[in-house]
Amino acid sequence: MTLLRASILLSLLTPLVASAQMPTPLPNRGATPLLHVRFNGPAGMKASFFQGRAPARTFPAPVAVGLRPGYCYRVRLDGFADRPGLSLYPMLEVRGSLCLQPRFSAAGFPATVDITPADIDAAIDGKLITKVIYLEHPDRAEPKATVPGQILETEMPTNADMLADARLRGRVIIVLRMGERIPTDQELIYGNVPGTILFPGQRVVGPAYAPPSFLGGGRCGDEECLRDGGDRLTPAGFDAEGNLAGLDPEDTIAEYTDSRGRRSLACSNRVCLTVPRFAALRNELPLAKTESVIPFADRTLVKRGLKVEAIQPNLTAKQTEATSGYHSKMRPSQNVANLSPGLFLKLQILQAHQLDLGPIEALCTKKVLTLSPVLKAKLLRQLELTRSLSVVSKVAGTEASIGTAVVARAENGPELFTATMTTRDLTVCCNEAPIPPEKPLVVVKCADRGAAQVGDVVTFSIRYSNVGGRAMTDVAVSDSLSPRLEYVEGSAEADRDAVFTIQPNEAGSSVLRWEISGRLLPGQSGRVRFKVRVR
Repeated sequence: MTLLRASILLSLLTPLVASAQMPTPLPNRGATPLLHVRFNGPAGMKASFFQGRAPARTFPAPVAVGLRPGYCYRVRLDGFADRPGLSLYPMLEVRGSLCLQPRFSAAGFPATVDITPADIDAAIDGKLITKVIYLEHPDRAEPKATVPGQILETEMPTNADMLADARLRGRVIIVLRMGERIPTDQELIYGNVPGTILFPGQRVVGPAYAPPSFLGGGRCGDEECLRDGGDRLTPAGFDAEGNLAGLDPEDTIAEYTDSRGRRSLACSNRVCLTVPRFAALRNELPLAKTESVIPFADRTLVKRGLKVEAIQPNLTAKQTEATSGYHSKMRPSQNVANLSPGLFLKLQILQAHQLDLGPIEALCTKKVLTLSPVLKAKLLRQLELTRSLSVVSKVAGTEASIGTAVVARAENGPELFTATMTTRDLTVCCNEAPIPPEKPLVVVKCADRGAAQVGDVVTFSIRYSNVGGRAMTDVAVSDSLSPRLEYVEGSAEADRDAVFTIQPNEAGSSVLRWEISGRLLPGQSGRVRFKVRVR
């Protein structure tokens, strides 16, 4: 009997001991960041938010609040100056959020819910208004200029699948539905979960009182960042006539001619600029729709009508197609200037002048002590890049080689070269003396900020350096802007004399090109700079 009691007690204590020894596993990921939403509307509009049985909190529009993804929110809109006594109760489904770097705050990039007079009139007429707000993908962005707080809306047909269309354009963030129906007090109490709204003036929000209604947050992608520079889509090259081809939007390519007369290309690094932009798809659905068919009075012969529907690609799809003509102009020769059939928006002669180099100018001065931690980190990155581009390769030790070898040193200009040749290299038939291999032109692109708002002006700088062993000529830098960027007139600069031209590209923006005059000797570098406005 005693053994039986001991075994029963041991069986009861075993799960407790095991649970005490095994810690609770951590969740796979943390809480989804809040999505900050700004409500805009006509004059006098007020937005009221509900949290359980607590009294509604009312704020004049425009107002921005933080919402937890995965929940539904019923908001009351009233106080319209031209419609006294009218109250609307739109419902918001927050399906996603922004995925930003820790140094950027999501409050600086709110999603806009714009209530227009057309929305109010449609709701009064008994129609259901649906808006799908999505985070626009930079590659599929419309080349339209916007202002801060403005959201691009596209009207869709009634039978369109707006969620599927929005996913093709970017990442779905909010689904808004609004009509004339007024919810009951019980719906307002139990339809809004407490602990899911960060009101203006608050720094943190407590835990939610209930789990989310659906999976929110979404999969993070590339919608937040606009990447510029490099050679992204079609590989750039030269066509049969020696012109630059394959220059796509966002590409930054430099051309040069080496000492042997060969034309070569060098692409820059990629630059990431955080500039999220929201857009919306909208449609109206009448709550009652009747279709009737009137027959013929004297029917002798009825031919079935044929309905032909033609699906036309939208303007954005046409703009992203590669053009069949020239991608750039022909380089003018010494005596005759040959221009391509393309349209030139502007041609300008830039005189060389000194350009600022950023934090690296403070090196070896007292000003370096006053730099902020961010600028100090940027200076370290610049020094590391400069050291990697300026390092001189030397013999690290002694290596034994089998057979005959010749070591020669030839001084040519400001740089000293060391080359090693084997017997095979000396026995080939060649009419020219062996020369050290040339390294390509190095192109580095940077921006003056890491994030920007719609309408902000961003300064881009492109630095090109000759790290090879021979002088370069016919250096030309080409930058094709993305549809989200608009060139600021008169902002192009260069530290060397150059011919600057502007041409339109297929993305609805511009192709900027600098033709640098003179020779670029080994070890020398140049810089061009320009400004763009974020659309």
